[in-house]
Formats: sequence, C-alpha cells, structure tokens
Amino acid sequence: GGLRLRGGGKFEVNEKEDDMLMRRTKVGKAGKSKAQEPPSAVEREVLRILWKLAGEEGTRILKYCHITSAMEVQYGEDGARAVVVLVPFVEMVEYRKIEQDLVPRMEEELGAHVVLVQYRRIQRKEKHGKRLLKQKRPMSRSMTAVHNAYLEDIVHPHHVVGRRREYIPHQPVPTHLVYLDPKVKESTQAKLIMYREVYKALTKRKSQFDYLVYPNGPEELRQRTPK
Repeated sequence: GGLRLRGGGKFEVNEKEDDMLMRRTKVGKAGKSKAQEPPSAVEREVLRILWKLAGEEGTRILKYCHITSAMEVQYGEDGARAVVVLVPFVEMVEYRKIEQDLVPRMEEELGAHVVLVQYRRIQRKEKHGKRLLKQKRPMSRSMTAVHNAYLEDIVHPHHVVGRRREYIPHQPVPTHLVYLDPKVKESTQAKLIMYREVYKALTKRKSQFDYLVYPNGPEELRQRTPK
C-alpha cells in the first residue's frame, strides 16, 4: 500500500505545507536550473487546506501527496468561481481514492467548486527529418490527447460521450462541442458553464457543453446528435 515511485522507492512524508508543492524544475541555458516561482495566494490556501486534512482520518495519505500548481477560474454573472488543482501524474490514483471525502471538504473551505486535474506535458510534434528526442513522441503527449484527457478530468466522475468541432463563419477558431450522457443531466446541468470556463483556462479553447441526444429522439434533436 501507499504511493510508490516508478523506481520502486516510496514518497517521503511531507514535513510542512511547502513540501506539498512539487513544481517541475525548469532548466535554462547552460543546464542551469531556474528558480521556482513562489506559491500564489490560491496555492497557499490550497496547501493550507490539504495540510490540515492530512492530519484527519480518511485523508492521511495527503501527507505523502503533492500538487504541481493551482489556479482560480471565475465564471458566471454572480461571481462564482472554481479552483483547479493540478496534481502529479503518478499521484492522481491516490487522490481519486479519497476524492469523495476530499473535494467536499475543500469546496467548503474555499467556497468554490474544486476540480482535480492530472498534470500532463504536451510535447511538440517532430519536425520533418529531425526529432526532438531520441524516441518518437508518445501519442499521450500530443496536444489533442492532453486536451481530451483534461476534459475527462474536468467532468469526472462522469464521462464525455461525444465531441466534435463546429466551424462558424467569420470566426478564426472552431468551437469544440462536448457532449455528456443525458442520464447525468440533473447532477451536472448547473456545472456546464463551470466546465466550459475551466476547459478554456487550461487549453485556451472555446467550447460548449451539452448532452448527447440519441437517434430515436425528435427530428429537431436528432439533427444535433454528433455523427
């Protein structure tokens, strides 16, 4: 049990709040590591809450967990907000185990929706005749794969059942239409705007969330069903 690194070793216990922030080290010219940015106000608040919950039954695993960053997203006319917490790729499985206890407590403390997102890195496409790395870029590192994975994290525990792009005249970029299962409409309808704005903050893409209408519906609804 417990978190394990790919090399087989265990994660060390965090001794203080700041130890829970694990940013990716950026390397500049001449191989010199750049100084890490100090935590933002939102990240400080998230770290404080996680550190507090790490001492409680049911969420003690947080003593071994980290976050890579956190951001605040405001949406709606009423000033509603969501806090997006990016967590290391290998630790997401542990966060999912305690999500039912963790997310409601964080939302209560922050007064905002909380979205847990797995940190992923986009790798540029290889140029013709020249590769960026010694090995070919994995499909999971492409922009499309990363953005689709963000979608699944945003709507978790529900799933995206359809997606397509809609090109509107005189608009330079398409709108990404994302469809959820109508069975979850009651529990997700109030969150559709939040989903859209969080996805835009993570990917810079314009999107619209709706529910997939199956072919046996009325004619005007069948026309909206993705092909």
